[in-house]
Amino acid sequence: MRSEREIIDRVLQIAARDDGVRAVVRTELLPVRDYLHAYSFVFVVRNVDDYDRDIFENSLGERILLFRADRNYPGMFPDTKAHLMVFSDGITITVNAMSRDVFLARYGGSREREDVWIGETYQKLLDKDGMLPIADRLVESRTLFAELPSEAAFLGACDEFWWVMKTLAEYTLREELPAAMYYLNVSVRGLLNTMLRWHLCLQSGGPVDMGILDSNLEKLLEEELFQMYRATYPDADYGHIWEAFDAAAGLWRRVAGMVAERRGFQYPAAVEENMLEFIRNLKHSPAFPIGERVDARKSNPSNPRR
Repeated sequence: MRSEREIIDRVLQIAARDDGVRAVVRTELLPVRDYLHAYSFVFVVRNVDDYDRDIFENSLGERILLFRADRNYPGMFPDTKAHLMVFSDGITITVNAMSRDVFLARYGGSREREDVWIGETYQKLLDKDGMLPIADRLVESRTLFAELPSEAAFLGACDEFWWVMKTLAEYTLREELPAAMYYLNVSVRGLLNTMLRWHLCLQSGGPVDMGILDSNLEKLLEEELFQMYRATYPDADYGHIWEAFDAAAGLWRRVAGMVAERRGFQYPAAVEENMLEFIRNLKHSPAFPIGERVDARKSNPSNPRR
């Protein structure tokens, strides 16, 4: 496997020979671990469109994958050509080609804390024209979350939670697995994670380092609460999805109640009670006879799907 120095030298050689590349900045300066050797660079270029072609096809090693993230997600990469590459020796290299203005808009400002989703560090490696008046940013505060909810935001989150739980129940009753899993793992979980962030901020009395995509939850959350959170992850068995539904409802009740108490809000217990009753009635409605089969399979897992 190539060394860090070899990778950097090779990238700089390519940039030095290309007159269109005016500066090179290394980004995402995360620790290089034994199992993860990833390098990210920005090429600040004269004409971004010149880098829509595959300029790295044979220049960075034996490549086994090129993913053009800007083509799949253009809204996330405005005026950027994003080349995400995997190589046979276990290295991954990302090169984002962008204009000076786009670069400075993303990296040029100072900030006290990172976004929950993305942290940014950078180190200028090459500047042919002295065009980037930035200092290296080698240490980031890493995804600090410091938001505390207003009462309106808290109550709005509670209303939304029970709406998406109702929708999760409907898709589960119809045995439409992709939609049910989407609502559980995106809509419901997104709100759960927001409430857990609020709880952790209130508990700590200040900003909390949540990690990318809340990856520090297991380290930060009380053991009992994390075990409840674990129970919200089911397999594709419909009976287990209902168990995850119950786990999500229980965790929400517990943590939202704690947040409400700390903030001096009133937890909308009546909304929860009424929505759970609504969902119980839905589950046993003649409109969803399939729900009876779900309950039967839960008590008898060997029962066939149809």
